[in-house]
Amino acid sequence: MKAWIAGVKDEFGKTVVFSETRGKAKSIALTTDVCEDADYCDIEVHRLPQADHCYKNGKTEMDWNDPADRLILVRDFGFYCEYVDPDKCKHCCAREFCEEYQIKI
Repeated sequence: MKAWIAGVKDEFGKTVVFSETRGKAKSIALTTDVCEDADYCDIEVHRLPQADHCYKNGKTEMDWNDPADRLILVRDFGFYCEYVDPDKCKHCCAREFCEEYQIKI
C-alpha cells in the first residue's frame, strides 16, 4: 500500500492516507477531517514513500490523535499544529521533535 500526503490547495491542514493509486487517495482524503468539505478537484495528493512502512492492514489514514502516529508525523515528516500553544504542547508526545514548538519556547 502506498502513502500519500493529502490536503486542500492553499490550506494549512494535511494528512497521510494509504491507497494504491492517486485517484483513490483523493477519494479517501474526502472522508478525512482535513478534506471533508473540499471539492474533489481542490484536493492535492503527493506520494510520500517514506511513510509506506506505516501502513497496517485496513488502515486508510494516519491518526493525528494516536500518539504513535503523531510522533511519526512530527518527527519524520515535519507536521505541526496550526496554532502552537506552548501550554498545550507541554503535554504533546511529539513536542521534542516539533520545530514550531522549539521556536515558541
